[in-house]
Amino acid sequence: MNTLKPRILLVEDDLLSRLSLKSRLDLIGEVLDAPSRKDALILLKERDFDLAFVDLDLEAELAGLDIIERLKEKNIYSVVLSGRDDEGVIEQAYMKGCRDYLAKPFTKTSIELIFKKFSAEKNKNQTLQKLKDIFMTSDDSLIKELEVIDRALLSKRPILITGESGTGKTFLAKFIHELIDIKVPFIHLNCAEISESLIESELFGYEKGAFTGAVKSKKGMLELADGGILFLDEIATMPLSIQKKLLKAIEEKSFYPLGSEKLVKSEFRLISATCEDLKTKIEKEEFRADFYYRIEGFNVTLKPLKARQDDLNNLIQHFIKNGERRIVFDSMAKQVMKDYGWPGNVRELERTIEVLQTRENGIVTASDLALLLNKPTAKSNAPQIDLEEVKRIGLKNYIESIESAILEMALKANNDKVRKTLADLKLSNNSFYRIMDNMKSKGVDHV
Repeated sequence: MNTLKPRILLVEDDLLSRLSLKSRLDLIGEVLDAPSRKDALILLKERDFDLAFVDLDLEAELAGLDIIERLKEKNIYSVVLSGRDDEGVIEQAYMKGCRDYLAKPFTKTSIELIFKKFSAEKNKNQTLQKLKDIFMTSDDSLIKELEVIDRALLSKRPILITGESGTGKTFLAKFIHELIDIKVPFIHLNCAEISESLIESELFGYEKGAFTGAVKSKKGMLELADGGILFLDEIATMPLSIQKKLLKAIEEKSFYPLGSEKLVKSEFRLISATCEDLKTKIEKEEFRADFYYRIEGFNVTLKPLKARQDDLNNLIQHFIKNGERRIVFDSMAKQVMKDYGWPGNVRELERTIEVLQTRENGIVTASDLALLLNKPTAKSNAPQIDLEEVKRIGLKNYIESIESAILEMALKANNDKVRKTLADLKLSNNSFYRIMDNMKSKGVDHV
């Protein structure tokens, strides 16, 4: 971001108002002031400005509108200062080219917001280019989604990031933290990795003796996020009972730790992420509608890799160059990479390249990839059953082998997150451990 102070033009005919506002603006930039339309136009001829604050009623009614037109011609960010609250006048000001309209008397907060918007607009192209570079994308629809981030930086409203596992949701949340302020706290909780019995104490904290094992008091993540960002990953897996309690804490910015009667206040920016369809979960009464409307605000959807074919080769080359060893793909291997669905998205692609770089052969073949990649499902809706294999090993053993293969595939896609896998497969704890025991008895030790 450009650290040079902005050059500001202040046009105000009331001496007291001009001096008061100038003292505020001097803390932010280099300010030149003018008491009249004539003086302002002279300054515009002699000097360059980044933004301007203009009173509408100078020596004549609405004389400031002429200055607004001149500012638009010179591509200067202009802000109207006026005691008028008439819709017709406000419309005229925006038609002439002003970017913001402040009604007198205005607050310090409104001035700060103007500068946030000005800075964001000035650095908009730079921020978007960083996001394009980070995601290595030229995909128009993904870029359009990423454009939301600039608007989100001007607000404290929640941000909801959706997309399949491995598309970069956590990465984007951390980048937003950098854009807001790398010095403020960034508290990350993956809801899928914490059991229902522990997630409440992790979020809200607890007092010593609040429950068995609470040998000392502990601050919760809500309190630790004060002044910064609370990032709730895999929020779709959060239990309904916790959603209700967290909803209140988000609304009131305060809560009680477990076992405490002392109210704790925390001002944090909420960022949430999920790979699941929350609206579908609401219809199934697996997610609270009121909680959903509290966590959404600026919504960003990250496309799966299979829908970003034009980006695939750039990503492959990037991950190859990140490794110490160079490899190449033969023509058939290139086609396999292109046709593959990449259920694990960019994360799976990166890990695939890492494994291939450890192989002895530097020329990757389709056979090499067959050992690493999940085979694409057949287009037919009917399951592909090997009847001869069923006859050879028996139906019971065949079904167990299919269960084991599906469970292993799901665990791999979910980075061995058991709760997420159970939810995806709609599998009970007993069934999960039964399948795992079968795998171990046959020498397949996944975990």
